[in-house]
Amino acid sequence: MGYALIISEVRRGVFEERNLDSIGIANLAGKDACLLIPEGNYNINSNMVDRIIKVKIEESLFLNPLIITGLITKIMDSLGLPDMVIFTHSSSGIEMASYLAGKMGLPIITDISGYEKNGDIFFKSYYSDKVFGQFRKIKDNPLILTVRSGSFKDFATDKGKQVEETTVEGLSDIEERSFVEYVEEEKTGVDITKAEFLLSLGRGIGNKDEIPKFEELAQLLKATISGSRPVVDKQWLPKERQVGTSGKTVKPKVYLAMGISGAFQHIAGMKDSECIIAVNKDPEAPIFQYAHYGIVGDANKIRDKLKDIIQGG
Repeated sequence: MGYALIISEVRRGVFEERNLDSIGIANLAGKDACLLIPEGNYNINSNMVDRIIKVKIEESLFLNPLIITGLITKIMDSLGLPDMVIFTHSSSGIEMASYLAGKMGLPIITDISGYEKNGDIFFKSYYSDKVFGQFRKIKDNPLILTVRSGSFKDFATDKGKQVEETTVEGLSDIEERSFVEYVEEEKTGVDITKAEFLLSLGRGIGNKDEIPKFEELAQLLKATISGSRPVVDKQWLPKERQVGTSGKTVKPKVYLAMGISGAFQHIAGMKDSECIIAVNKDPEAPIFQYAHYGIVGDANKIRDKLKDIIQGG
């Protein structure tokens, strides 16, 4: 069967939810899931994996790609070569995976969002999910993966068996590179993660002058305004309103996306919403793949029509 070595994503004593995707793809591929994590009080459902390896090391050192590479080498010497080494597709995961691939001369596939067991084919998307590339391992050496958040967590299920736990010695700090500090984003008065109804805007609305008109609609709907990264980058909305991998992950009861095409970074931040309604004039927009209801049309015209209906016009 072989095993998959999963490198945990941890922050301030928290076992990140995105780790479920790394565990999920290992289970989907039929590999023994071996989870590497620093010692600490992390809240983990250990029954989802086959083995947990705790490292006697501080969390800050666990984020160092030089140290992680040394730890992985030690584990490979002990357990043998894994079929896969799996990282989350995060800023730290991408960095560590790339360093490991270069240091050990191993193949790497980043941002995996699909897997077909029959054929052992990995999928990643391009051009806002409109094109999918297929990748297959052709040699027996380990394959390094980074996994897109939200793609495989449904496969991280309880295996119903005893989990083997071991502890290994860590590595000391490395002078060439060391952890400095966590930098948290500035907290403000609006928390879109608490909203039950989000009216989310994309660059398809045209320009900043349209924002007040959508705010009027949001008031009528009793919704909170949010937006995609392009809207925030253009400074049409503040950073606190951004949905996506570089913004906030939201799970409202209703997510009304207007003028948002649906790049994977945005989809990852909202696809678990209870009801997704998408409005976009491009019938091929990727967001329609995830929407429960869709309208092909101009977001601004649909906005005005909704306002008329609500106001009894």
